[in-house]
Amino acid sequence: MTPANGFAEMKDSGILGCGSIPSHWETIALKYVALLDGKVDTSNITPEDTVSFVPMECIRNDKRIPKTAQKSKDNGTYSSFCNGDIAIAKVTPCFENGNICVMASLENGYAFGSSELFSVRPQNIVGRYLFYSLQTPYFLDGGAATMTGVGGLKRVSSYYMKNVKIVFPPLSEQSTIASYLDAQCAKIDEIIAQDKASIEDYKQWKMSVVNDAVTHGLDPNAEMKDSGIYWMGKIPTKWGLKRLKYIFAIKKDIAGELGHTVLAITQQGIKPKNMSDKGQFALDYSKYQLVVPGDFAMNHMDLLTGWVDISQYSGVTSPDYRVFFALHPEEIDTNYYKHVFQTCYRCRIFYGLGQGVSGLGRWRLPAEMFLNFVLPVPPLDEQRKIGEFLDKQCAKIDDLIIEKQSLIDDLESYKKSFIYEVVTGKRRIAEPDQMTIAVLSPDILRYQKALLMLRILDLLGNKARGRIHLQKCMFAAECLLNIPFQTQYIRYDHGPYDLHLADYETVLCDSGWFNIQKGSHVTYQKSRHFAEGLKEYMNVFSDIDEKLKHIVAFLKPMKTTQAERVATLLAAWNDFIIDGISHPTDKEIINEVMSNWTPNKANPQYSTWQDTLTKIRKNRFIPSGFGIHTLKKEVLLQEE
Repeated sequence: MTPANGFAEMKDSGILGCGSIPSHWETIALKYVALLDGKVDTSNITPEDTVSFVPMECIRNDKRIPKTAQKSKDNGTYSSFCNGDIAIAKVTPCFENGNICVMASLENGYAFGSSELFSVRPQNIVGRYLFYSLQTPYFLDGGAATMTGVGGLKRVSSYYMKNVKIVFPPLSEQSTIASYLDAQCAKIDEIIAQDKASIEDYKQWKMSVVNDAVTHGLDPNAEMKDSGIYWMGKIPTKWGLKRLKYIFAIKKDIAGELGHTVLAITQQGIKPKNMSDKGQFALDYSKYQLVVPGDFAMNHMDLLTGWVDISQYSGVTSPDYRVFFALHPEEIDTNYYKHVFQTCYRCRIFYGLGQGVSGLGRWRLPAEMFLNFVLPVPPLDEQRKIGEFLDKQCAKIDDLIIEKQSLIDDLESYKKSFIYEVVTGKRRIAEPDQMTIAVLSPDILRYQKALLMLRILDLLGNKARGRIHLQKCMFAAECLLNIPFQTQYIRYDHGPYDLHLADYETVLCDSGWFNIQKGSHVTYQKSRHFAEGLKEYMNVFSDIDEKLKHIVAFLKPMKTTQAERVATLLAAWNDFIIDGISHPTDKEIINEVMSNWTPNKANPQYSTWQDTLTKIRKNRFIPSGFGIHTLKKEVLLQEE
């Protein structure tokens, strides 16, 4: 790969796990560019003044959860910080997890916090560059390898922190790198935040679907009656109500011997516990209670994060848990009641009936309260239908959540490797003037992309084949015309994808340039202010319009799948150039697509990809390595 700013010469860094760095960069021990656990002048702060307080749990990657305390609480045993200091965890697993942040906006300019935090004060180095350097694998792995202590009390030594060598570019390049990483990491973090919000939306959707079905049934036209139970509300008139003790019974059969499979109650089901995992284990599993397939088991000691499910296994579980079974299983559908009980956890219905000390995690559902809990009793055939319906719906929603979480995990992994490549000079970075558009002017960026979209739709005319076709034209234009949008494209099933495409469509509609109709595929029709929009486009992009016409004319007659192949090949080719391989072979480009894009890209034959790539070259569509490397991810989005 080409190092930052395109430097061609590399040398060995001499740092284990770091590899090569640009030849004019240096390495230096941290103690020469930063002060470890330095003192803070607090002479102007009184004991009654409010300052920031930083316990370990308040430190996340580049985030600090604000807490305050009186300065008088600082008894001298805490770590101390001023604005600009970098806080980094000493202990496992917080150190390995990258619990690190730059202190900023501290109350009265001062903070004290956990003694298990290092304070690193940049002195002869750009602070944000150092912050990113302290997140690299070579730094974290080196620290983890030198930890001393036992089990969860292992910690990194001050000696390691002072003497560890880091990569040290010239200060001007450090500033450029820090600004670049701030901008690019912000984009990745935005995508992660959106996907986390989507997961929460999916969870709320699932909770709503389940709660509605178990209390109101599946027939929207059913006659309803008041249940008299606050969490049920109205229920179908054909349904009854019974106390739990008339449907289920609690049992407790102690194993009395070893050798049984130990079962764990998780929100992914009741599963055999992996005894090789780290964690808490009982001294004597013969004192655990027996569970057989079909039994319900619930963690009634933790009504916030605990769970209940039906066991598919024979084994044993904690004697502190509650195991219960159907008195007359032929008269009920246990699957329906599984969803009822899980709703009582999700909606905190059981929590509202709990007793104990919640702040200490001792919030239990007493057996008497549990046995007298009132349950809905639909007709048996309706119970079965509801249970089957919810199994299918929950599976669909769970798949959405799993795929979103997988994307988040991949993005976080990509972010770490991205930071490593940039701070060690293995990845070329954009010039500062190319970064400011996305960072400083998001509204202008959206508007300009909408203008480009307007012109592409105008050139496509009635040959526009929906959103996917449009998206591939947008990518090809940005890639081949070196438009400085710095868009983060995702490696998606249908080729390079911009997650914010709908935002530009919104500008099209709100500006009165196009009307958008959504059906089996999206269609675009010119609206009353199209001419004004086209004039705006010409004011901004007149210098590239002739070249844009050439690109759109190439893609216009293509089927959607053909346009996808063109955009995907261009993206892979451009990524090679970004990574320093200026003249990748056809084989390298095609193999990258078929092996490292998404699984569906392996389906077309090699010859099909080769034919498309040949057409691209014949039309002299040659990328230059402009823009941002695509993220090697699959994004779960609905393209219409």
